Amino acid sequence: MRFFCLAIISLGLASTTSSQEKKPADPKKEPAPKVLYAIPLVAKPGEKQKLVIRGKNLATVKEVKVTGADGAKLKVLGAKAVGVPNNYPGERVGDSEVELELELPKDAKPGAVKLTAVNGGGDSNAYTLLVRDELPAIAEKEENGGFDTAQAVVLPCAVEGTIKSERDVDTFKFEGKKGTKVRIEVQAARSGSPVDGFLTLYDADRKVVDSADDVNGSADPILTVTLPKDGTYFVALIDAHDLGGANFGYRLVVKAE
Repeated sequence: MRFFCLAIISLGLASTTSSQEKKPADPKKEPAPKVLYAIPLVAKPGEKQKLVIRGKNLATVKEVKVTGADGAKLKVLGAKAVGVPNNYPGERVGDSEVELELELPKDAKPGAVKLTAVNGGGDSNAYTLLVRDELPAIAEKEENGGFDTAQAVVLPCAVEGTIKSERDVDTFKFEGKKGTKVRIEVQAARSGSPVDGFLTLYDADRKVVDSADDVNGSADPILTVTLPKDGTYFVALIDAHDLGGANFGYRLVVKAE
């Protein structure tokens, strides 16, 4: 009998301890924000620019903190919920956004600048902003949907563009020399962009030289090719799922190694 009573007391204590450890979630507390990506995707050091950060639970954000760039200035202009197109992955495109005015110093370093959104639920993840580096920046220009309308670029360069609509194709051309090793790299998914890129390189005869999809578990494709002959080469970039929109930003780096 004594053992039975002790067992009941022990179980009661364990139950009390367990209930104390597992506190129910406060239904009144809103979920913390999550930042997925920025629009435009690439930030420009040394100048004032407007950009939007898109993600989850951002509609009530009133503060955004910037770190990693001494002297950076940031102002929150507004926040709101946004719709998610049918058949688009909500976890990739986000359901809310915050509009910002941001001025980074000229010496802001790529990979160092981070943005953190704050709402009643706490701080978001520290989102690493994609900042321009020393490569010449080129703005993508439409119409560039095929060989005949391909946008001419000179290596090395970093094209800042957008897969603006479903089934959009962005095409670029450059002049190459036989034996030159060229690296073509999409920077998008690693910075949270919903773009799932697919790259194809064509020669002047419009024949496929090489192509790339996911690389090392990343949705950002990379092509490293030794050019087989002198002449014009075409780079075509699409979203692998034929999705697109104003928030499908990318940075396309093309350079000789």
